[in-house]
This record gives sequence, C-alpha cells and structure tokens, in this order.
Amino acid sequence: MATGQISSTPPSFFNFLKEGLLLPSHNRRLFAAVFTVIAASTCLLLVGNDLVVQPLAVELNLDTKALNSTDFRSPDLLPLIRKTQADTRALLLTSTAYFLFGAVIRSAIQIVVFFAAVSTYSGELHTFGSLLGRVKAQVKGPVLTFAFVCALEITYVALLVAMSTLVMVLMIKKYYGLFFVGSLLLLPLFVFLVYFSFLCSMSVVVAVAEPGCYGAGALGRAWRLLKGKRRRVMLFISVTGVLAAALTPMYTLAKRRELTNMAAGLLLEFLYVILMSALQLFATCTMAAFYYECKGSTEASAAEYVKVSTKEQIAA
Repeated sequence: MATGQISSTPPSFFNFLKEGLLLPSHNRRLFAAVFTVIAASTCLLLVGNDLVVQPLAVELNLDTKALNSTDFRSPDLLPLIRKTQADTRALLLTSTAYFLFGAVIRSAIQIVVFFAAVSTYSGELHTFGSLLGRVKAQVKGPVLTFAFVCALEITYVALLVAMSTLVMVLMIKKYYGLFFVGSLLLLPLFVFLVYFSFLCSMSVVVAVAEPGCYGAGALGRAWRLLKGKRRRVMLFISVTGVLAAALTPMYTLAKRRELTNMAAGLLLEFLYVILMSALQLFATCTMAAFYYECKGSTEASAAEYVKVSTKEQIAA
C-alpha cells in the first residue's frame, strides 16, 4: 500500500503481483461489490452471445451447407442464395452491435475497477456508492484517455492487417525475398502490439490516479513510467495471458456439456464466469499496483538525483 513515503529499497521483481493479489483484502466490501458487477456483466455478455449471435451463426452455417449441396440448376438455388445473403447481413450487423455494446460495457466497468484499485491503494476507504460518486466527478479524463488509446490501437491493428495482406500478396506472387523481409518486419510489430496494449491500459490508470493528466499526456506519462520496466511488463502479460488461456477450454467444455447435460454445462459456465471475473479483478488491481511501483521508483530516482546534486553544490 502507498504510504506517501519514498522508499530507497527497490521492490522485488514479483512484488506488484503480490500487491495486486492482496489489494482487495484492504476493502473487502467494496471489492465484493465490484466483483459482483464484473461477474454480472460477464454473464450478461455470454448470455447475449448465446441467445443473439450464436443462433445466427448456426443458421448461416446451415445455409452454407445447404448451398454447397444444392445443384446449380435447381430452382431452390436462388432463394437459398438470397436467404444466405440475408442471414450474412443479419449476422454482421448483430455481431457488430454486440461487439460495440460489449466494448462499452467492459470499458465502463474497467474504469470503475481502476478507480476502486487506485483509491484503495492510496489509502482511501470507499463504499461502492461513494466510489461511484468519485467516478462521476472525475470520469472525463479516463473516458477521453480510453477513447484516445482505443483509436490508436485500432489504427495500429489496421496497419498490421494491411501489412499482413501485402505480405500474403507477395507470397502469392512468389516474391519470396520480399516476403521474407516483410515477415521479419511484421514479427516485432506484432510483439510490440502486446506491449502497446498494456501501455494503453496503463495510461488509463494514469488518468484515474492523476486527475488533469489524460489523453496524449497520460500516454506519455505511462511511457515514461514504464521505461526500464519492460521485463516486469512481460511478466504481467505472461501471467495474465497464461491464466486466461488456461480458463478458455472450460467455456468450450461447458458449451459441449450443455448439449448432453444442461445442469453440468451451466455449472461449468458459471464457474468459468467466476474465475474469469476474478482474473479480471486481479489484472486490474495488479496494474494499479504496478503503476504505484513505477511511480515510487521514479520519485525515488528523482529524490536521489536532487540529493546528489545538492551535495555536489555544497562541496563546490
């Protein structure tokens, strides 16, 4: 927990993971409410996917199979093509709306969790109601930062897709030399995308913890804080990534079990929601703890620099 004092002893390599894991214990009632909100939203999005998106995907899959098995001279071909086109449009529109709705819900909840983590780490004890009051009063900066970094991430991904398409064209055209060079250029860009996503999330933490610093300023501040901390960033990404990958098969198994045993399938899906919500809470709290660790080490370095400079001036 932050105490407002600058420690001269550097924290251990895994310290921020421990701090993030233990942070909810400092205000159990608040984080119980936050966890409930995360779990409820996760459940809502999964149910929405099952009830709205997946039936359209199944219908389109049936249309495609029927279309492939229909003779091109059959009078049923034209109506089947029209039905396939209509189902494709419906799936695209519904999937887009679902994605946007899910992105807004997840972003809003993540901002609330960041506020809970930052305020608790800095020693404030909020109820869920008072936390929402603070969010309402200071939400402008984090929301603008979220919008800014999302636009940057979308632009980055679009450029990667365009470059990947170009590389595939080079392979098809059998320009193997250029294809090899393009592949070598793409690899570090894809690796940096993972780091850049973490940097964007950290900039939202900065906007929450430092009112008045948002948008490009928050992104620049996060970049400076993470300087020299690349190994810790990769540790965070590796830990959360491995945990998320380990939980993903549980959802697939739950959907399969629902076909033969509805009760067992729903129980597995409920367990998946609980574990994924816990992982999301852990990741958010750990990122807040990492922010304070980076900030503390930066302030300690600055204090040490001032101390050394003062001694030099006195000696002179």
